[in-house]
Amino acid sequence: MSRKVRIGIILGALFCLVVAAINAGIAIAATGMPTRENPLVVDSVRKRILIYTEVNEMNVHQSNVHWGVVFKDGKFQDRAILKSYANHLAFHDGLLKIGARPGNNLTKETIGKHVEGDELDVTATWPGLGKELKLSDIFLDEGKKGFSIRFGGNRAASEAQNTGCITCLESCWISVASNSAYPQTGSIKRFISPNSRFKGNVLVLPGDGKPVILIYRLKQMG
Repeated sequence: MSRKVRIGIILGALFCLVVAAINAGIAIAATGMPTRENPLVVDSVRKRILIYTEVNEMNVHQSNVHWGVVFKDGKFQDRAILKSYANHLAFHDGLLKIGARPGNNLTKETIGKHVEGDELDVTATWPGLGKELKLSDIFLDEGKKGFSIRFGGNRAASEAQNTGCITCLESCWISVASNSAYPQTGSIKRFISPNSRFKGNVLVLPGDGKPVILIYRLKQMG
C-alpha cells in the first residue's frame, strides 16, 4: 500500500469521525436535549429538568466521598464525577418551575440530619445509548445504601459558597439536590470516616469528556 493511499484512508476515517460527532450533536438538539451551548432544558409539561454534563474520568477511576454532579465553573468542579455545563442556581430555579418543593432544612450545623424536599427520579442517557439508565447504574456506592435524591434547595448557601454543587451523594446543606440515603456530615469526619465512597462506573459511562444527559423528574408517589 502506497503512502498516499494510507494517508487517504487515515484522512477519510478522521472525516467520518468528525461527521459522526456533528451528527450526534445535531441529533441531541433535534430531540430537545440539552447541549454544551444550551445546557439546561426545563420541560414544564413533563415535569422534568435536563442538563448537559461531561464525564470527569479522574473520578471514574478513583473514588470520592461526596461529589456527584458539579457546575464546571464552581469551586469544586474538579471533584465531580460528572461536570455540568448548567449553572447550579439555574438548575435550582428550573426545579421550582416544574413545581418541585425544596426542603431547605439543612444548615452548616445540622450534622447527622437527612436532606428533605421533593424526591427526584434521576436518569442518564447519552448519544447512541438509546435508553435511560438509573443513577445506580452509572455511580458506584461502596456503602450500598443507594440513591434517594431530594431537592434540598439551599439557594442562598449555594450562591454564597459557589461550590457549583448540583447533586451531592450524601445530604448536603449547600448542594441544590443531594442524597437522603446518607446523613449530613462534617468536612473533617467526611475525610476521616466518610458515610461512603463513590465513583463513576467505568464499565457503563462513556470516556473522559464525553457527554452525559441527566434527567431529573419529580418522583411519582404511590
